[in-house]
Amino acid sequence: MNELCFLSNLSSAEWAAWVQAIGSVAAIVAAALIAKHQSNLQHKNAINLHKTERCTEQTEITKTLSVLSINSSKAMAYIANQLNNRESIHKAAEGQIPCDVGELVRIDTYLSNIPLHIVPHSMVSLTMILGATVRQFKDKVEMAFELHRKMDAEMFEDFFDTLEKMNISIKATCNDINEEVKRLETSA
Repeated sequence: MNELCFLSNLSSAEWAAWVQAIGSVAAIVAAALIAKHQSNLQHKNAINLHKTERCTEQTEITKTLSVLSINSSKAMAYIANQLNNRESIHKAAEGQIPCDVGELVRIDTYLSNIPLHIVPHSMVSLTMILGATVRQFKDKVEMAFELHRKMDAEMFEDFFDTLEKMNISIKATCNDINEEVKRLETSA
């Protein structure tokens, strides 16, 4: 060590001070690099956690829509079954037999209140189709109740045909929504 001191005109105490200073700077740089690396890892973990939470949220929203579509389909099929002839329409319109149109009104309200911006993009069209089908079915039944005394044979046939087509349509929508649930669950 004394030879180094002679070559640089520094005493061993001065050399020790320089080595300590360089070591301190190296430790500070290393600490900064480690902190930056930890920060990057935490950021990546936070992003991954956010993605996982968002995926889970979208799957849950899709599952909720699936349940709503199934319940809508059941309610529509039940009402169509209740209103399967002219006489049942007249009796239901006049309050002589119960008809669960109130359940359709509630389902329509639920569907209308779903903010589309929280629905996965792949579900927006299906959500709109589901809501429109339920609303049109409800409107058709309410119109039949209102006009039942003025309806002729052709209007009744159109009513029955429309209910049948809407029931077929909502079943197809249910299947599409269930497929989307499966797709989201497998991609999670």
